[in-house]
Amino acid sequence: MKNFKACLCIYVFLFAISNLFAQKINFTEAPEDYRLYARDASDSALVFISGNIKGEPDFEEYSLKVFKDDELFVKEMGSLENKKFSISTKINSGLHKYRFEFYVRKNNKDNLYFVADNIVCGDAYIITGQSNSHASSPLSTYSNPYCRSFGVKTGFELYNNEDQEVRWGLASGNCPDLKKDIGGWFTKNPYGVGVWGMELMRLIVEKYKVPVCIINGGSGSSSIEENMLYPEQSSLETSFGRLAYRVNQAGLKDKIKAVFWHQGESNSNTKESVQAYESNFDNLLKDWKRVYTGLEKIYLFQLHPGCGQSPESFGGEMRDLQTHITEKYDMIDIMSTLGVPGHDGCHFSYEGYLEFARRIFPLVSRDFYNQTPKGMISPPKLVKAQYLDKTKIVLEFDQAVVLEDKKEVKGKECFLKDQFFFDFKDDSSTALGIINRIEVKDKNVILTLNKESDFKDVTYLPNKFYTGTTTIYNGPWLNGAENNIGALSFYKKPILDQNALSNKEASLWKGFKMIDSTLNGVKFKIVFPKKANANKHWIWRARFWGHEPQTDLALLEQGFHLVYIEVGGLFGNERAMKIWDGFYEYVTNKYKLNSKVVLEGMSRGGLIIFNWGNRNAEKVACIYADAPVCDFKSWPAGKGKGEGSAGAWASCLKAYGFSEEVALLYNGNPINHMENLASHQVTILCVVGDVDTVVPFAENTALLQKRLISMDWDLTIIHKPDVGHHPHSFKDPKPIVDFILLNTQK
Repeated sequence: MKNFKACLCIYVFLFAISNLFAQKINFTEAPEDYRLYARDASDSALVFISGNIKGEPDFEEYSLKVFKDDELFVKEMGSLENKKFSISTKINSGLHKYRFEFYVRKNNKDNLYFVADNIVCGDAYIITGQSNSHASSPLSTYSNPYCRSFGVKTGFELYNNEDQEVRWGLASGNCPDLKKDIGGWFTKNPYGVGVWGMELMRLIVEKYKVPVCIINGGSGSSSIEENMLYPEQSSLETSFGRLAYRVNQAGLKDKIKAVFWHQGESNSNTKESVQAYESNFDNLLKDWKRVYTGLEKIYLFQLHPGCGQSPESFGGEMRDLQTHITEKYDMIDIMSTLGVPGHDGCHFSYEGYLEFARRIFPLVSRDFYNQTPKGMISPPKLVKAQYLDKTKIVLEFDQAVVLEDKKEVKGKECFLKDQFFFDFKDDSSTALGIINRIEVKDKNVILTLNKESDFKDVTYLPNKFYTGTTTIYNGPWLNGAENNIGALSFYKKPILDQNALSNKEASLWKGFKMIDSTLNGVKFKIVFPKKANANKHWIWRARFWGHEPQTDLALLEQGFHLVYIEVGGLFGNERAMKIWDGFYEYVTNKYKLNSKVVLEGMSRGGLIIFNWGNRNAEKVACIYADAPVCDFKSWPAGKGKGEGSAGAWASCLKAYGFSEEVALLYNGNPINHMENLASHQVTILCVVGDVDTVVPFAENTALLQKRLISMDWDLTIIHKPDVGHHPHSFKDPKPIVDFILLNTQK
C-alpha cells in the first residue's frame, strides 16, 4: 500500500495572511482546523510545526502562541537554522479547544502567518464492515464540538480529488439527502460515523470528558474479501486502502485504540464463504495490526439472523465462527446483536442502532477508561451442554440468563423451546417438537425432551428463517439476567454424557477436555490430560492461549494439566500477581495439582512468569520462556533498540498507574530482581530469535542472564539463528519438552 505522507499545503489547510509568505514558507507539519491529536499515556499530545524556507528568508525569528479556550496557554519562540524551522508544544486532553497562531518576526514586529483553530486532544477509533457498521439517520441530530471525524466515507466508490480535499470536521450520524429514517449505505458521507458511532462518541465524551475521533470505513454489502488489504492494488481502489489513507492523513495510524467490526452477512450465503472466513479474518487482523501499530482491541459484533439475497444460509455456522474467532485472540471481544430492537430483516431501527452503542460502551469503558464493571457487561456464552439424564439436557452459561418463552410472529406464536436443534450420532437432524419444556435456573437452561434420546450436539437458533417459513428469525431469545443482552448463538456444540457431569468439563480443546470459566470475574481455562500422571504435574501458560501449542500438547500427552488465566493486559503488575495467587490456590486445592508448577511465557508473558515466579520460587518446578519480555522499558516502551508499541505502552502505563517518567525509573522489572529464583536454583530455559527486533535479546534475556550470574546462578538459552520475534517455539518441541520433563522428575 502506498505510504501517503501528510504534506500540509498552506493554501489548503492554513489561514494565509500574505501571498508573499505563502510563496516562501513550506510547512512539512502543522496543525489543522478541527484536528484531534491522540493523547498518549500522559493524557497529552505533542503538536509540531516545522518546515523550510524557499529562497532567501526575510526573517530569522518566529514564535508560536497557543490559546486554550481563548486564553493564552503557552508561547514558544525559535530561530531559523539553515532555512528550516521547528517548534512544538504539548496540549492536554479534556473538553478544551486550542488555537495555534504562528508568527514571523520582521522589522521588530511579530506578523501573524497562520491560524489553526478548534484543535482538541483525545482518543481515536475505527468502525468498519458492511452496512450495519455505518447506518445513518436524519433522526441522528446530536452534534458535539468534541466529536470529530476525518475525510469522506465513500463505501465502494473511489476516493477522488474532491474527497481528498475534505479534512477534519465534526462527526455526524446523518447522511446528505437521506429521506428515510435509516439508510445511507451507498452514499458518500463527509465526517459520517453512523448512528451508533455517533451515540458511542456521545457516551464517551459526556461521561469521561475526553474528545473522540471515529473514522468509519464501512462499505454496504461488502464481503470480508472486499475489506481486506490487496498490496498489488492502488490503495484508493480498495475499502481497506481508502480507510487506511484517511487514518494516515489524519496522523492517527499509530494512535488508533480499537477497531469495531460488524461484518459477515455477505459471507453467510455459501458454505465455501463461511469455510474461508476464519483464514481471511486472520489475514485481515494481521494487516490491521501492521498498519495501525497502536491497535489494542477489536470489538466484533455477532450477527443477527437475516440479510443476504440467498434463501440458503449458513448463518448459524457464521455466528458460531465469530465466537470462535474471539476465543483465539485475547485482543478481541464479542458483542451480541441478538434481541436488539427494530430489526427489519437486515438492518435496524434508529433505536436499535443506539442499542449497539449502549451494549458496547461498557466494554470500551472497562478497556480504555479505567472503569471496573459492576456487573456482567458481556453477552451470555455457552460453557457446556450436558445430559442430566436421558430426557434432560442442561445448557450451562457463563452468567445467569432469562428466557423469552414465546413471541407472536405474523399472527402465530413461536416458542423458544423450538429454537434448539439437535443432531443424532448418524448426523440426521431433528424437527420441531423435540422439547416439551424449557426452564431456567440461574446460569442453567434445562431442556426436557419428549422422549429418551442420545443426541451428539445442539444448536441454538435457526440459520435465517423461522422453521418452515421464509420469515427472518427475530425472537424469542435467551438474554442475560443482569444486562438483557442476547445470549450468543451456538452451532452444533457437543453434548457431554451424564457421567462427565462430576468433572465439569465444558468443552474440548485439541481433543482434550477443557473447562472455560471465570474466577472472580477473570476468564480462565483448565485442560485435562486423558490420563493424569502420578505426580499431577501441570504447566501454566501466561499469554497467547493456543498460540504455537506444540509444547502444551506434548505435555498433555505426558499426563500434565494445562492451565491459563487472562492477565496479559496487566503486564505483570501487582493485580496480575494477586490474580495468579488466587488461581494457584484454586487449581491446587480443587484439582489437587502438584505444589510445583511449570511456568510458560511467550513475549510479554515473560513479565508475569518472572515476577510471580520470583515471588513464589518455592512453588516453581522450572520456567520455559520464549522471546520473553524482561523489561517493559524495552517492550512495549521501545526505549532501546526495539520497535516498541505505542498502544501497548499506553496500556502498560495505565495498568501500573505510572506516568512515563515514573515508569522509566521503575526497578521492579525481571531484570532488576530474580534473587529468589536464584536462591531456590529454579532452572530456566529461554528460547530466543537472534534477530528479534521486537523484544531484542540484548535488552531482555541477556540482561536477565547477567542478573542471575551475579547471584551465582544461570539459565539455559537456545538461540534460533536468523529468526526474529516469531515464530515462537519449534515445530518439533522436543528440546523444550525434554527440559521440562527432566526438571519435573527431580
